[in-house]
Amino acid sequence: MIRVAALVLLLTAIAGLLFAQGRRSVELRSAQQLNVREIEGEEVRDFIGDVHFVQPSDQGAQIHLWCDRALQFMKRGRIELMGNVKIVRDSVTLTGKQGTYLSASRSATMKDGVRLQRVDGTTLTAKEGLYMAEERKATFVGDVVVVDSVSTTRCDSLVFFESGNRSHAKGNVKVVSPGDGVTVFADSLAHFGDIDYTIVPLRPRMVHVDTLGPGRIDTLVVTGRVMEAYRDTTLRYIVRDSVVFARDELAGRSGYALYRPSEGLVVLLKNPVVWYAENQITGDSIAVILQDGKLRQVFVAGRAMAVSRADTALPERFDQLTGREVTLFFRDGQIEKIEAVRNAISLYYLFEGTTPNGVNRSSGDRILVELADGQVQDITVYGGVEGTYRPENLILTRERSFNLDGFRWHGGRPRRRGIDLVYD
Repeated sequence: MIRVAALVLLLTAIAGLLFAQGRRSVELRSAQQLNVREIEGEEVRDFIGDVHFVQPSDQGAQIHLWCDRALQFMKRGRIELMGNVKIVRDSVTLTGKQGTYLSASRSATMKDGVRLQRVDGTTLTAKEGLYMAEERKATFVGDVVVVDSVSTTRCDSLVFFESGNRSHAKGNVKVVSPGDGVTVFADSLAHFGDIDYTIVPLRPRMVHVDTLGPGRIDTLVVTGRVMEAYRDTTLRYIVRDSVVFARDELAGRSGYALYRPSEGLVVLLKNPVVWYAENQITGDSIAVILQDGKLRQVFVAGRAMAVSRADTALPERFDQLTGREVTLFFRDGQIEKIEAVRNAISLYYLFEGTTPNGVNRSSGDRILVELADGQVQDITVYGGVEGTYRPENLILTRERSFNLDGFRWHGGRPRRRGIDLVYD
């Protein structure tokens, strides 16, 4: 045995000690003690104290290994690393309690807890990890947690590629972005760090918590078949196919959705439908505008229509407003006014108190509907005004024949229950 006092002699004796696998070799740089033994016919070198190995990679970089104790199996080209294990290659550092390093494949298996750190500040922890230094690839399993400058990702397993700063997470994936108030849940996702792009290819669910004021929050839940996130300029999410969302009294469905959290903007395309309270809005495209977490406007373009029930006791009667463009304006959680422009047409049922009293149909260049407490107070028609009135005796049981072109009352309205969605 060589003791600490003889460290200089030890380093002189073993500075050039190598075990080779062709042109692949591991060099011992330092250790405080050395024991040599034979186990089942194989020479095993036992290094203790400040152990440091180096092996070159095919790309020219060096792989450094540090630990408190190492067992070097000469025939198999294997090193068992124990205590304060650290493996460094370029921008990646792996640390843990124990691991196994194979010189032929330049790979390290870390068990009983592993931590990966990158020079950009990203850290990863897991129960186990496999690092392939030559491929610049790492695989982690068990309680995986990745923390970077903008988010924290948790999953069951993750594969990381240094090239392109790519990662693929699987199993109970949860990504939390505290600065944006956004959390994404998924079965799997792929992240491409060099281009700040993430794709969730199957059953994503996004949850965005808004603080509306002291003690007041609202939660937006969005689901779809595929979700993409871009951070290249400003954070934006794109959700495709079977898009469904709900928050408070606002809900919607579409084939495509664009969401910009910092701008409070949601754009819906491909047969979008939006509900607010008892109102339904449809069109070729719909833009939902939020300010400080509160709903401010809903803008509808192309075959735009706003519909609401005239009376719940008369299920076939719907107040309707159409135009090439329709805008709903909100104040304090209520619709304040609705404006339709270009080929604007309105259909509103009349009441004397609670008694039905016919229907009015009006058209013009622009129609403005003003509301208070959710009830229509005034309807003003501008430019090319035309109007007709049908008394109650002519419309009773014939309400469907008076519906405006394009009318449809959609079922299956989503509602939020916690962070899950249910449907009417």
